[in-house]
Amino acid sequence: MRALLPILASIVGLAFVAPLTSCTPANTGGASEGGQATDFTITDIDGKTVNLSDYLGKKAILIDFWATWCKPCTAEMVHLQKFYEARKDGFVVIAVSIDNGDTEAQVAPYIKGKGYTFPVVVDSDSRIQNLYNPRKAAPYSVLIDKRGKIVQRKEGYNAGEEKQIEADIDAAMK
Repeated sequence: MRALLPILASIVGLAFVAPLTSCTPANTGGASEGGQATDFTITDIDGKTVNLSDYLGKKAILIDFWATWCKPCTAEMVHLQKFYEARKDGFVVIAVSIDNGDTEAQVAPYIKGKGYTFPVVVDSDSRIQNLYNPRKAAPYSVLIDKRGKIVQRKEGYNAGEEKQIEADIDAAMK
């Protein structure tokens, strides 16, 4: 038992020094990797209709669940805009805001103020979250390849992950 104490102390210590990567608990539900993406239709913050099926089979898609109050979410979005701009012909980001109540009204001004150009929707009735992110984790992304297959689900964001995210997007575009 005495031999286990240093090991247990190390494990407990790691729990207190781990960086903040997510604003919500781990997500274990939703659409699974390897499965086909499920279509949805929703209106974006500019009043345009967004159909997932408009991109399925044509582009790689990153569905990004985020919120205005989530620091890792807003840090990641800067990079998602760069990836989107560089790959528009074969890639799209659909940013799904999980803001509600008081913060929902902040979504459009935030997006316009930052100059983001990818489609942004507010999932106020949780339809998209129920399909892909039922525990409402943020940030949380679902990467769908050009064939409509879910190739990755990822929770959290840490500075420095940009190269891996970019490589994952490039692989999904093939």
